[in-house]
Amino acid sequence: MSNNSSSQPRFSAGADPAALEASLAPLLTSNGGRWALAAEGEALEREFKFKTFAKTWDFMTAVALQCKLKNHHPEWSNVFNTTFIRWTTHHPKGLSAKDVELAAICDSLAKDFGEVVVEQTQTQQQGAEQAQQLQQACGLSGLANRAAGSAGDCCVPKTAT
Repeated sequence: MSNNSSSQPRFSAGADPAALEASLAPLLTSNGGRWALAAEGEALEREFKFKTFAKTWDFMTAVALQCKLKNHHPEWSNVFNTTFIRWTTHHPKGLSAKDVELAAICDSLAKDFGEVVVEQTQTQQQGAEQAQQLQQACGLSGLANRAAGSAGDCCVPKTAT
């Protein structure tokens, strides 16, 4: 995942930190969840893996429907049977209640669509760490940062012209 993570969440202005901490805690890898804080604590991110591209696409479609219903969207990418999702709020910047809620919804949807969860042995963990180092060296881990940076101000309220 991202190499600019933080151990402390940074919430959006106007958020209720106490309520969000309670909802966020079980999602985090440090508490047995699968989400990691990223972007200096202003984002949540994780990967989802499924047996086939079709299952992956079905999961992404279900997430997209939730995005429409909640009027919020992720930074995400997909390669074959793997989807990377990052939740963050751009305006006001930081983690919001929608980010935390949609991360939990993603976990539930992933379970419904048959996410492939592989328990990692120590050797697999070392291999994953080496793969992450390679991704960082090749610049792949910054893909979400670069894509978000070039996408424009998607969350800034539109002004009448």
